[in-house]
Amino acid sequence: MRRPVVSSHHQQRRGHRSFSKGILQVLLLLSIALTTADAQHFNQVQLRVYEKVDRFCASAVAIMKVFADFYDLDGFHNNLTAADRPQAVRYMYSLIAALEDAGLKPFYGLEDGTLLGYWYGQLNQVPELVYREPGNSGYEVTVNNTNSTDGVYKYYNVCLNRTNGQDTTCAMTADRPLYTSCKNDCALVPCEGDGTVLCPDYEILELAEGESFGFVPTTYNCINKDGAFSQTPGEVLVESAEGLIPDGECTYDDGTVVSRELEGPFASCGPAEGNATDNKVCSTTFIGANAYANYDPRWRGWYIDSKKAQVPQFSDPYIFFRFGVIGLTYTHPIFRTVDGTDGGQKVFYGVLAADLVLDDVTNFLETTFVDTNYTVAVYEYAEPYYIIATSSNGTAMGSVLVDDPLVRCPAGEEESSACKGGRMTINNFQESAEDVVLQKAHLALLKLKKGGPTEAIVQEDDNDAASPSYMATAVAYEIPDANLKWRIVVISPLDDNPADFILEGDGLYAVLIAVGVLGCLICFFLFLAFYRRKNEKAVQFADFYFTSAFILGCAAINLAIFPYLGKPTDDICLTRIWVFFMLTVFILSPLFVKAYRIYRLLGRPVAKAMNAKINNREAWMRTLPMILVQTVILLFITFYDPPTVKGKVDLEELNPQKSIRCEHDTFLFGIIQGSFDIILLIIGCTLAYLTRNIDPRFGDAKALFFAVYNIAFTTLMLALIIVFVDITESGQVSLQFIGVFWATVFSSAAFVIPRLMAAKNDRKQSRKRQTRMLSKYETMRKSRAASSVNERSTVDGRNAEEEVLALHESEESIKVLVCTANMGNAPPTLESMKAWIPELGTCYTVTPFEENVATKDHFDLIVIGMQEATWGSKKQRKREQAGGADVSVVSGLVSQTSGNVGDKDDDEISLEEARAKEDNYLAAIEGADTVLLRKMTKEILGGEYTSIASEQRGQMRQLVWARSTIAPLIKNVKISGENTGIGNVLSNKGGIIVSMSYQDTRMSFLSAHLAAHEGDNYYKARCENVYDILKGSKTFDICKKNDIDLALSSHHIFVLGDLNFRTKFDGEHTHEEKFAMAQDLIKAEDWHALYSYDELHHGVNRNDLLVHFKTLPCDFNPTFKVNRVDGYDYKDQRVPSYTDRILFKSSPNLSDNLVQYAYEPCVDFVTSDHKPVRGAFSIVPNDVVTPFNVDCKFRLTFSQMECSDLPEADVSGTSDPYIKFIWDSIGMAEDNNTFNFNFWQRGDRFPKTAYKRKTLNPKWEDKTMTLVTSGHEINVNATLFLAVYDYDFLSDDDILGSLPLSMQQLVAMKPMESSKEVLFDRPLERCGKFAGRIKFKLEISQLVG
Repeated sequence: MRRPVVSSHHQQRRGHRSFSKGILQVLLLLSIALTTADAQHFNQVQLRVYEKVDRFCASAVAIMKVFADFYDLDGFHNNLTAADRPQAVRYMYSLIAALEDAGLKPFYGLEDGTLLGYWYGQLNQVPELVYREPGNSGYEVTVNNTNSTDGVYKYYNVCLNRTNGQDTTCAMTADRPLYTSCKNDCALVPCEGDGTVLCPDYEILELAEGESFGFVPTTYNCINKDGAFSQTPGEVLVESAEGLIPDGECTYDDGTVVSRELEGPFASCGPAEGNATDNKVCSTTFIGANAYANYDPRWRGWYIDSKKAQVPQFSDPYIFFRFGVIGLTYTHPIFRTVDGTDGGQKVFYGVLAADLVLDDVTNFLETTFVDTNYTVAVYEYAEPYYIIATSSNGTAMGSVLVDDPLVRCPAGEEESSACKGGRMTINNFQESAEDVVLQKAHLALLKLKKGGPTEAIVQEDDNDAASPSYMATAVAYEIPDANLKWRIVVISPLDDNPADFILEGDGLYAVLIAVGVLGCLICFFLFLAFYRRKNEKAVQFADFYFTSAFILGCAAINLAIFPYLGKPTDDICLTRIWVFFMLTVFILSPLFVKAYRIYRLLGRPVAKAMNAKINNREAWMRTLPMILVQTVILLFITFYDPPTVKGKVDLEELNPQKSIRCEHDTFLFGIIQGSFDIILLIIGCTLAYLTRNIDPRFGDAKALFFAVYNIAFTTLMLALIIVFVDITESGQVSLQFIGVFWATVFSSAAFVIPRLMAAKNDRKQSRKRQTRMLSKYETMRKSRAASSVNERSTVDGRNAEEEVLALHESEESIKVLVCTANMGNAPPTLESMKAWIPELGTCYTVTPFEENVATKDHFDLIVIGMQEATWGSKKQRKREQAGGADVSVVSGLVSQTSGNVGDKDDDEISLEEARAKEDNYLAAIEGADTVLLRKMTKEILGGEYTSIASEQRGQMRQLVWARSTIAPLIKNVKISGENTGIGNVLSNKGGIIVSMSYQDTRMSFLSAHLAAHEGDNYYKARCENVYDILKGSKTFDICKKNDIDLALSSHHIFVLGDLNFRTKFDGEHTHEEKFAMAQDLIKAEDWHALYSYDELHHGVNRNDLLVHFKTLPCDFNPTFKVNRVDGYDYKDQRVPSYTDRILFKSSPNLSDNLVQYAYEPCVDFVTSDHKPVRGAFSIVPNDVVTPFNVDCKFRLTFSQMECSDLPEADVSGTSDPYIKFIWDSIGMAEDNNTFNFNFWQRGDRFPKTAYKRKTLNPKWEDKTMTLVTSGHEINVNATLFLAVYDYDFLSDDDILGSLPLSMQQLVAMKPMESSKEVLFDRPLERCGKFAGRIKFKLEISQLVG
């Protein structure tokens, strides 16, 4: 079935929208003009078909009228007998030539049996000249008369086989049994139907069984260019690609050339010239005849009907005699006058006729409308509505049942005896989809009332409203009094007018996609910008989680345009309302709850605000009612009145179109959903109004006010435009999503941009402070550098250790306190926190290993890791009632300074009260536990410390505080983490990593809570947890892809937390026995023995995890599991263990720069079942260590490189390894004298070897890599990494392991040495584990100059 082709004016009409009334009116006028033209075009199709049919039929009428007039005027002097044959042939052929496009074939038959004229031949374009001599068939054949040349017997031996031209007899057969027999010697008698006209008296008989009769043959003859009989080679008319050409031969069916001249007493050709009585023999009668048939016009239907009617008329269509095609014949009776009384008697003489083959009409329709939207059918007006012709490539003839010719034969049974060839009716003419539509159009048109509409609408699939629809119109074609009345039906597919969707190709299609995607991207990038600053105070005050939910919802709803693009289905219609309205409520619900919480916490007097406890969980719960109501509405509509695709055609339009839309059966959804949306907007506007004047520093009151009223205003304007402006439904869809774009983008920007600007301003102020500190530091550094000039000019490494030791005792070192505690899911007391975190960050409260260790007065950096640092509200209230938690920290100093503030207005409250209100708000949005811990820590440390990082992940917390003297020098703070709970998704276990740079020193702090419980499987899980956390952490920017993990890229890295490694005694013991054994060692204070059973101690020594990390022996009581009391009172449910630990690791050549001078538990921490631990460290920054001063460059040549036991990176169980040489904090380059055969590989600036395919033990024995240093200084942290990667063709390469090498150690030489050779066989490392080995030879030589 051909689909509708949207016309250009439809595209123009749908492609230009305007919201101006004047523009709409102009477009309406243009639409009227264009649709009128289209309607006229539709009428032109009818007219064109009508004219073709009229030319097809009326030409025959006109030709036969002229023919009959010529006969009546004695144009044929011999009354069309044999003597007039040459003239009649020329006359009829001239008619064929003159009206070639009409396809008419004229001929005539007379009452004596004469037949002459042109029929459709075997060739489509070449007519056959047919001729029958006068006389009656049915003559009896005997031995005596078969050779007679008298009468009709002379024809018996003239027949031949049409296939090969062999002679045969003209004997009648049972398949053609009719013949004509005279009665009373064919005397004239009154004709049937009109007694005033005389007709020869004869009858039509049928050959009886056993009779042997002959027939007078009708011959089929070749013709020349004049239409005359011809068998002359080279002048016979034949068909070619160029048309008809007189350049052929007359042949039989098998190609045998016709060469035949029969002579005998055949019909006279007329009187000889000058001799009226002498007739010459017409010996050319059968020249060129190539076929013979028993055909007598007098017993054919067209002749009999014309003789009976005595007036010109069309026959009913029938199957032609010879070629089995369907056609009809126009007949015109002719008469002659017989002398007698009253001036003569009118005698029926014969019939002039013209054949019309219906294929000519079909060919016209098919060729004319093949590439159009129109399908045309012509069929009989009266029942049973036989097909005349169609443009649908079907045929009007098919196989029908013998018993019921109106029923089509079942498929596959056409050749059975129950079927025969017959004509098709419009009701059984179903060979294609167009035919089905034509039948539906016929039935629909029959139902139209007379005098009513002349058009009908039909649908291809009555069960699918979105299937193509068609407009059908009919016109009758009739020639009055000529037995011809047909119906011409034209169907045209209706353009699917996109009522509420946008089709591809529409001008708005790409625009709306661009609007939706752009809106989504803008909102998403606003979210990313917002997320990046989530730990900054300006963003924290914006209620980060609810604001993020709003922004992400705004991004998602912009993509809700896609269900409106393209042709809809019922499922898409349902998807539309679910997607759009659920996303709408997902956007509005967090926005409204955010507004409600702001009002409750900040929009009321302090006393009331302090009593309002709306944490994040409670706030999220308050979003559920709106979401549930919307879900119930949509579920109800889904089952009761779901939207479905519906099509509607307005016949009153000048150019009817089918409007396709998603539509409900009732108005119920509009009423319910509209009421719900109005209620939501009223609630939102009310809340926004109540919070409009809240302090803009926090709460987002102004942004909230703008966002809510922006959404409400946009909704209202869209509703007004839709109601009062004449705009199409697709235009309404466009407006809807332009409104969505406007409301979401600007509302999201209203939340994000002010906060980002505030955060930027905070950073600007911080940079100013940092600049001042840096200036001071540079002055000090230059002074120190001037005093150390020329102190060292060699690279022998002398005095380096002494310098580092001296720096540890100087002010240039930094003192770091690392603290970790499992909070036991309970709020701590302030006394417990002070027992763990030194007040004001003083160093004197921490007990060093040696009494003479030089320390500062205050720690420069304090890192605090907490696990199980959340607690439920019920537990918190219980502890508050018992006096366990110090809630004054959360409440600020309100109760101590403000007295009764219940009656105070906001403008009357003190600074302390305002801060308490602010804290209360933060407690609501971040969680009371988070705010409590931060406030306690801040109060303990005092105002000299600045928060560098604060991160929460599930029940884990990590806080990093820096003293104000060094805080401005801390750069590149990165926070990352990894969950290792169930499925590596839950955050009950995992780690938080904070990394930073200070004076060219990269430090990382990993706070972890690993898998719990005893046993080998849990031990292995803990080892894997550490690996996963390091693998998922953000690393430093050493190379392009930052592949080298934190354990290697950090100059100093610390691992702290509840690592959950247990005490594991040798042998098999019951739990009670193990508990008793541990208790015995604890009572004996045999810490060395107890520590020897520590899982972590053995795991690090066995390289199961954290290779090259250090942890000092635990010379104190186990920290787990204790009762929440003073001292160590162990619970017998668990074996006492050192679960709370601190480990550390330094890069090569930097181990002396990190010294741990304290490691102790905090026994007075009584609110948890763990005792916290803390460790004090001294770190010498890299930037203050004097670099090696060298007067030469160094060449490093790597050879004999090989790896072994590499990890499997590919699914095949192998890898495709190569080595990349990555340098850090030093200038190096690949030696120009070497050629890198793998220069084409993707990657960064660092050189690499070629990769080896599918191996875990690659070797590069014949390859070398040569690097050359640059510059005359080698810093203490200068490092060369040999990183082994797995090559992947379609994705990023995966790092397998790395080996870090200290450049100072590599180039250090003995006195008088200028080169050396070193063989390396070292393990590779990856995320705290070994990852294979690497071997190579390294030649190091000095390059002078």
